[in-house]
Amino acid sequence: MGSGKTRANPNNRPTVRHPSHDHPLRVFKSQEGDEIICSGCELELIGQAYKCTKSECNYFLHKSCFDLPGETHHKSHPDHPLTLVHSPPYGQSTFTCDACGEHGSGFTYHCSNCHYDVHVGCAFVPESVEREDHEHPLTLLYNTPCKGREDGVTFICDVCEEDMPENLWVYYCKECDYGTHVHSCATYEDNAAKKGEEEGETSSVASEMKSVMDARMEMAMMQLQLDAIDAAGSYVGSWEPRRGYYW
Repeated sequence: MGSGKTRANPNNRPTVRHPSHDHPLRVFKSQEGDEIICSGCELELIGQAYKCTKSECNYFLHKSCFDLPGETHHKSHPDHPLTLVHSPPYGQSTFTCDACGEHGSGFTYHCSNCHYDVHVGCAFVPESVEREDHEHPLTLLYNTPCKGREDGVTFICDVCEEDMPENLWVYYCKECDYGTHVHSCATYEDNAAKKGEEEGETSSVASEMKSVMDARMEMAMMQLQLDAIDAAGSYVGSWEPRRGYYW
């Protein structure tokens, strides 16, 4: 015999609105392995989130993406504030991020004066990272160290060994002249994993774990930034670029 308690109807849960979407959103708890992509940052959905109340609508947002400030002053673009836009600007289906060079179709921080766009995930990457295979911390630069050179020398990522356009952001060690792409090459990948890929031995578990860890790192950094904004009374002061960022 039942206890007489009634189970809560999900349709009766409180809903919220977000300017990026036409339908109401409801609180959603994402689990590892769900393989859901956030419609804002386009990273894997982890932890607290929101989902569209319409069953046929596949719209999800991290809580941190839901709470992103509508405007930010960023060190990479000190002359103008960047405004959060919820769909690609310029009337196209995608935009190109000026930080990492990759395409995006979700949220972006945008300067309409300069046609400058940054993924929301790129906007809050840490200013330094450490790799297990390098003895010094790598510092975030907002262009490659080769920018402005007239001898035709280009910067090459020391992890993937690909040429990098001079305006892309890079994690760099000046002492060793060592640098990497901001996302795909910044985190350490052990030799065993690389060997497995070379031999064609793909591991779905390893791939999933790496994706989860990458997404968690991105969202943790974004949440730390949002917490700092809240602590300062939702005000982000104007940031001045440090000279060391522009070698």
